[in-house]
Amino acid sequence: MAVIQTMGLSKRYKDNWAVDHLDLRVEQGDIYGFIGRNGAGKSTTLKLLCGLARPTRGEALIFGKPIQDPVARRQVGTLIEQPGLYPDLSGRENLRLYATLLGLDSPARQVDEILETVGLSPKEKKPVKHYSMGMKQRLGVGVALLGGPDLLLLDEPINGLDPEGIREMRELLLRLNRERGLTLLISSHILGELSKIATRYGIIQQGRMVEEITSGELAQKCTDYLRLQTDQTRKTAALLERDLHLSRWEMRPEGEIRIYEAVDAKTVGRILIQAGIAVEELSLHRQDLESYFLERMGGADHV
Repeated sequence: MAVIQTMGLSKRYKDNWAVDHLDLRVEQGDIYGFIGRNGAGKSTTLKLLCGLARPTRGEALIFGKPIQDPVARRQVGTLIEQPGLYPDLSGRENLRLYATLLGLDSPARQVDEILETVGLSPKEKKPVKHYSMGMKQRLGVGVALLGGPDLLLLDEPINGLDPEGIREMRELLLRLNRERGLTLLISSHILGELSKIATRYGIIQQGRMVEEITSGELAQKCTDYLRLQTDQTRKTAALLERDLHLSRWEMRPEGEIRIYEAVDAKTVGRILIQAGIAVEELSLHRQDLESYFLERMGGADHV
C-alpha cells in the first residue's frame, strides 16, 4: 500500500522550481531515505507533504487521500528542521503544551509514555534550554508522535548530533518502525548513517526524482565492478555474454560497460584482442555507497 504518492508535484518560488514534477512513492512500513544535495528540494518536498507549503502544480496523496484531508493529516507526524521547543519549559511541559495547542486529547499518562519512548524521563524537570542537541531532537520526535500518527516525516533528524546522539536517534527510529509499525520518510545528507536503517531510497536532483531504489538493489550496485571501454561496445557486449556467460553487467549511456561479477580481467582482454576489438580502458572500480549516490546526484558536491 502506498502511504505517500506524489504525481507531478511541483513548487515554484518566483522563477525557481524548488520541486519540479516530482513522482515519489513510499510504501507502508518503509524507512524511506530521501537523499539529495543542498538545495535539491528535500525540505520543500517535506513541507508540501505536511501542508506547510502549497503546491504550484501536481498532486500528493497520504494514505490515498489528498494532503488537505483532515483524516490524512491526523495520520502524519512531522519534524521539519529544528524542533520548535519552548526553552524555559521542561520536556514534559512542552509535550503537554503542544498537545493542547494541537487540540489533542493526550492525558498525562500518554505524554509520559511518549517521553519514555524517545528515551527521556517523565520526571526530568530541567528546562529544555539545558538539554543536549540529541535530547532536543528526540523531544522533537516526541512532539511528532503526539496523536499517534502512522507516518513520520523527518527532515535531517541527525544533523548536528554527536556520535552518541546519532546512535540514540538511529535506535529510536528503528524501534518506532519495527515495534510500532510506523512508516518513516527521512531526509538526510549523512549517507553512512542513513544506510544503516533505510529500506528504500529516493534520490532527488534539482527538484526531480533521479531514482528510487530498495536497499537490496543498492547493495547489489554498490559492489566492485570491472570497467571496460572499447571501440565497438555492442560487439564487446555480445562477445562477453557468449564466451563468459555474464549475467550481471550493464552498458552505460556513454558506452562504458560495467561487469558486476567475478571475472578475470586478463581473460576479458584476451578475448577482445583476439576478436580484433581495441580495448581503450580495462580497470577495476570499487563502488561504495557514497560514490554511488554522488554519481546519481550529478557530481561530487556536498549533499
